[in-house]
Amino acid sequence: MVDSFAREPFKGNPAGVCLLDESLSNDLMQSIAVEVNLSETAFVQDQGDSYSIRYFSPIMEIPLCGHATLASAKILFQQDADLNEIKFQTSSGLELRALRNGEKVSLKFPNYGIIDREVPKSLLDAMGIKKINNSGYNHENLELMIELEDANELRNLKPDFAVMKASIDDISGVVVTAKSNQPDLDFESRYFWPWSGGDEDPVTGATHTFLTGYWSKKFGKTKLRAFQCSARTGILEVEVLNDQQILITGNARIVLKGEMTI
Repeated sequence: MVDSFAREPFKGNPAGVCLLDESLSNDLMQSIAVEVNLSETAFVQDQGDSYSIRYFSPIMEIPLCGHATLASAKILFQQDADLNEIKFQTSSGLELRALRNGEKVSLKFPNYGIIDREVPKSLLDAMGIKKINNSGYNHENLELMIELEDANELRNLKPDFAVMKASIDDISGVVVTAKSNQPDLDFESRYFWPWSGGDEDPVTGATHTFLTGYWSKKFGKTKLRAFQCSARTGILEVEVLNDQQILITGNARIVLKGEMTI
């Protein structure tokens, strides 16, 4: 178990990581994810020149998970002091690269975009949102984005998750974001996903595959500091490398090791 995007234990986003000696069935991986009961559990297997990686929430398989990728890389780097770069292959066909960055890990992820999409009023009502700056949709992750004017409003949201889930049925989650009012940060976000994982995710790497480019254009700079203002909180250093790739850098703390008997 690894707390990703955190310097200290019990902050950031906890991920389960299972290092496999042999392949497991989908049903067994799903059962393990239910047993571990974290937002995601990653299943990692050495393929020689790369590692396969799959992500399961307690509800379903997830195509991409940033914090579980960071957690997996942290473990592999700790196991091999001479290892400086890792190539991961996801089940959806993505190639991800993890780089040793001192005590931190840097992840090369796709630079995704968003398209315009209106948010149903019933969903906004369920979240307690009266007015928005902008909204959009990322089709790779099936996620809605809502931009608010005020970061304080973002931090104080108290959604009704059952009503949210009933208000729309073709998304996996909603990320709400705002320009930060803290001097050492650029933007903040919270991610709600009752459709595919849990109520609120503590720190979400996958949403930053499109939030990075979105806020980079608004600020007119390529390097930004992002803050996920969930109860556990998390810091992400993000950078637009080019039109195809971004870099997400963060700390991680391994908090639990063990063996599972199946």
